[in-house]
Amino acid sequence: MPYSHISERESIAIEIHLSECKNKSQIAWKLWRSHTTIGREIQNYSNPETWEYEAEYAVYARCLTQSQKQRKSRIEPWGTLEKYILEKIQKYWSPEQIAGRWKQEKWEKLSKDTIYVYIYENYPELIKEYFRRKGKKYQSKRKEKYQLNDRRMIDERAKYIEKRKTLGHWEADTIIGKNKKWAIFTNVERKSGYLLTKKLRSKSGREVEDAFRETFEDIPKNKRKTTTVDNGREFSEHKMVEYFTETLIYFAHTYSSWQRGTNENTNGLLRQFIPKKIDFKTVSKKQLEKYTELINLRPRKRLNYKSPYEVFFKKNLKLCTSN
Repeated sequence: MPYSHISERESIAIEIHLSECKNKSQIAWKLWRSHTTIGREIQNYSNPETWEYEAEYAVYARCLTQSQKQRKSRIEPWGTLEKYILEKIQKYWSPEQIAGRWKQEKWEKLSKDTIYVYIYENYPELIKEYFRRKGKKYQSKRKEKYQLNDRRMIDERAKYIEKRKTLGHWEADTIIGKNKKWAIFTNVERKSGYLLTKKLRSKSGREVEDAFRETFEDIPKNKRKTTTVDNGREFSEHKMVEYFTETLIYFAHTYSSWQRGTNENTNGLLRQFIPKKIDFKTVSKKQLEKYTELINLRPRKRLNYKSPYEVFFKKNLKLCTSN
């Protein structure tokens, strides 16, 4: 498993576990990390004054180390290479063509990615004018940057879960509103269709992690066993979600929304009350709670006309009729 940097939340968890006298292997198991990764973290970022691992110091030291490791670009302002690149771009050459020609003429290696990064950071105005993709980020670089680490794929999930015979298996997602500025976190239990929601200011990993913790707070442990999500960046803190909610996170395959069909269908039900053109900022917490309740109390054909609430909590609701 490739090494990825320890997050701030994981640093806090490591400090807590060490104070509880847990060893490296136990901490690694809790955080779904390699014991060598945990050992390296403790060895490299313990406070030299106290000889103890402190999360606050570790985060600071790690940021300092990373900034020192940042490599200076080989393309110097006003240098020969920069002049060459700018000249060729204005002739509508692609970065790949420029890099290839530079190697042929100067016998020096030059990566097209180096050119892309330099232009995006220093001459963004040239992108729309001279690049064919008109400012769309270089695809392979984007995939590399936003690849989620240590994912547990849906293929590893127990087969019986697919049959929806037991409670406690969920599917989570986020839906976005107008202008993509606000979002709503949705988490649906597969067997019952019981829905949990929370309004978010953004789709950041930190906010989604908090949404998981808040919505699962009152859900019994035996009813939060697994959660299946897509590969969106909002689920980047999936390891911390697992740690704090004690549920296993599984990832569906890309472009396979049918693997989270329960959630996709339930999001459609929520859209009945909150259409796509609505700015989620205008939807209050009370309104969202009302819409969620209406969905949870609505009888479903697949549940033999019981409601998700009745199936999830195993309670019978008396239907009231008004005269």
